[in-house]
Amino acid sequence: MAQTPWAKFSLPGEEPAYARGSSAEFRRTCREIFGPLVEWVREWPPGNHAWLMAEVPGEGSLPAFFRGLEKRLTPSGSLWAVLPKKPFMEQLSFPFTWIEVQRAGLSAGLVDNKIAAFSPRLTSIRFVIPVARRPAGKR
Repeated sequence: MAQTPWAKFSLPGEEPAYARGSSAEFRRTCREIFGPLVEWVREWPPGNHAWLMAEVPGEGSLPAFFRGLEKRLTPSGSLWAVLPKKPFMEQLSFPFTWIEVQRAGLSAGLVDNKIAAFSPRLTSIRFVIPVARRPAGKR
């Protein structure tokens, strides 16, 4: 049986899922993969969320980016960070390496536990709150 295009991204079921990013490629790919299952937003809705996908910005502070998103996750939520694949970083004017993005997520108290191709030029890393930091019963 063929997998759906969104299966590898482990959507949260009944919970809403949100994506935020500004590049045309990111937005187009979100529509192609997820259709109406993921809502693209200009600003994150208030509260904590079970599933977020964010295009990593090419400017600003990576640690601040991840700290802000970590605070928006439910204890067992997923954050998918989308960034250019290595061969396309220069072409897409992306100043950070994959390792720098990963380290920034780790420094925000998250752990990375999955990588998935997003488009021919973009990849994604799933970050979660470590099980040890989740309240009992929220794991």
